Amino acid sequence: MTQKFFTQSRLDALLAQVTTTEQLDAVEALWKASKEMERLAALRSLRANSVKFLAALTAVQGHVTKLSGAAGLLRGPDIEAMEGEIQELHRLLHHEESLGKTFSSGDTVLQIMRDEEVIAPAAAPVALPAADAPLETPTPINSSNFAVIADEYVRFFLGVQTRPTHASKVAAMVAKAVANRPRYEAATVGLGVPWWFVAGLHQMEATYNFGGHLHNGDPLRSRTIRVPAGRPTSGTPPFSWEESAADALRHQRLDGLTDWSLPRALWRWERYNGFGYRSRSIPKPYLWSFSSVYLKGKFTSDGRFDGNAGSAQSGAAVLLKALMEAGHVTLQTDMIAEAETDHADAPTAADSAANTDGTALPTHPFARFFADALPDVDKFEWREFLYKGASHAANGLNADPPEALWQNVVPLARALQAFREAIGKPVVLTSIYRSPEYNAAIGGAGRSQHMAFRAADFKVVGAGRPTDWARKLRALRDDGVFSGGVGVYNSFVHIDTRGMTADW
Repeated sequence: MTQKFFTQSRLDALLAQVTTTEQLDAVEALWKASKEMERLAALRSLRANSVKFLAALTAVQGHVTKLSGAAGLLRGPDIEAMEGEIQELHRLLHHEESLGKTFSSGDTVLQIMRDEEVIAPAAAPVALPAADAPLETPTPINSSNFAVIADEYVRFFLGVQTRPTHASKVAAMVAKAVANRPRYEAATVGLGVPWWFVAGLHQMEATYNFGGHLHNGDPLRSRTIRVPAGRPTSGTPPFSWEESAADALRHQRLDGLTDWSLPRALWRWERYNGFGYRSRSIPKPYLWSFSSVYLKGKFTSDGRFDGNAGSAQSGAAVLLKALMEAGHVTLQTDMIAEAETDHADAPTAADSAANTDGTALPTHPFARFFADALPDVDKFEWREFLYKGASHAANGLNADPPEALWQNVVPLARALQAFREAIGKPVVLTSIYRSPEYNAAIGGAGRSQHMAFRAADFKVVGAGRPTDWARKLRALRDDGVFSGGVGVYNSFVHIDTRGMTADW
């Protein structure tokens, strides 16, 4: 990268137009900035100077814009040629250091899915909690299923720290993202995609180059060449950046989505580039580069992995966290895990007596429902599913599940029946339905499956530990007995039949 785009002939052509001191100062500033950019571009270790180069390139772009605008000089072929060459230098810099796509055949399907049609948004995402402790080189779960890895995103995000050696680079990226915000918002009018999400894509796919497609950084003068190739499919090149950006967001089916909570955003960023790092047990640099959880290993080009290569880009999640900490973004989260503790509804006493609602009379309508809907469930009686929890005795806040929810308990009861038959020991239900008031009082998750009457906490008398019970449940789930979540706690296990896999 030793191209000298601001030659003596171009300097002379601009000077020939100069009529004011302001114009002369602008030409001089452009000359100095371009020489600095060319000096940095000629260095062998461009990676170490990439942020400085980007800053110099941005200065050159600003001077060129000023010369062709406020300073009043004619654009002419020289100015237009310089703008194109600046963008090409920018693209080459990004291409040398960027992360390749990691799509597999399975990822191709994910790449074009509208995920909210598969996994419904949370009714009420909650504020991002505080971090428990810093993370160091954690192993990501080898899955692309949002329900499985959603809480991992939150855990990583809370625990990551920007590496001190990269703090200035991240700060520079934050400043650039904020400066570009008007263009991101203009590109997303009517699409519903937040500006900061586009900023993350723009940083990762083009290092903030407005001369490249948001799809992958390829030049706007033609359709994309790399994955995804041939975009945009309509229109005539050269494309405007906003036109191509809108096409990229629609192509990924990101338009019209409503849930932009933290785990959704991180999953969509990862999907944009592919899930190929997970099978290699590496936190994805597209998200986590420049942070404490990423060391090395990257796809140097589409589909080509180098375990010793490191990323020179600030990951999108790291950028987002820095934007949040600087007050530019407010984040919410949608936790998949029930986030329960060993509260009073999960006693540790090793008794084998079933917990039942002793006040429920045989004439209770749920008794008839249970008999009619679950004649195959004989290891539990209907009163056990109306047990209101140990804390109810103190606070009196729980209630019988509304009749409209009764059908939800059918797959749950059958899953528990299968587990009881497999484990061969008494299974004691400690928490089943919770009214919203009761759930809040005992610290349950904001969208707990207990409130839908399709979750149960339980313990097993005389048969191992919670980890053993959870292993047995997951085996039943793998066999298709139920579809839902399994959570392991110190003294009990949670099961729910939410219809998608979730583990914690």
